[in-house]
Amino acid sequence: MGFINKCVLLGNVTRDPEVKLVNDKNLPICKFGLAINRRYKHNDEFKDDVCFIDVVAFGKNAEICGEFLSKGNQVLIEGRLSYNKWEQEGSIKAKHEVIAENVQLLSKGQKRTETNSNVSLDDIDVIIPF
Repeated sequence: MGFINKCVLLGNVTRDPEVKLVNDKNLPICKFGLAINRRYKHNDEFKDDVCFIDVVAFGKNAEICGEFLSKGNQVLIEGRLSYNKWEQEGSIKAKHEVIAENVQLLSKGQKRTETNSNVSLDDIDVIIPF
C-alpha cells in the first residue's frame, strides 16, 4: 500500500515573505503565511471560517516567492504537509506547515524591489516545479 502527502491551497498571503540563505550552499528559504477562507450557511446566516497555514519554499521557488509575493496577494500552492517539533523555553512546541512544490501567482501587482521597478505580474505566469 502506498502513501500520499499532497496539498492544494488557494488563499491570500498574510505577511510579506521572509527569504533567508541557509547552510554552506546558500540555499534560499522563504517563509510566509496563507489564509484560506471558507464561507458557509448556518441557520440562514452566512459565516466565514478562516484557516491560517505557514508555507515554506526552497530554492528557486523561494526566490520567486520573495520577489513577487506580498501581503494580500492571492496564490495557489501545491505541496506537501510537514510536521515539525522543537523545544522552546523548556516546553515542546509543534506545528504543521506546507512545503511548497509548485507556486502559481494569481494576483496582479507590481514586483517588490528596492528600486521600485515597474515590472508587473500581468506579463508573468509563474508555475515553478520544485
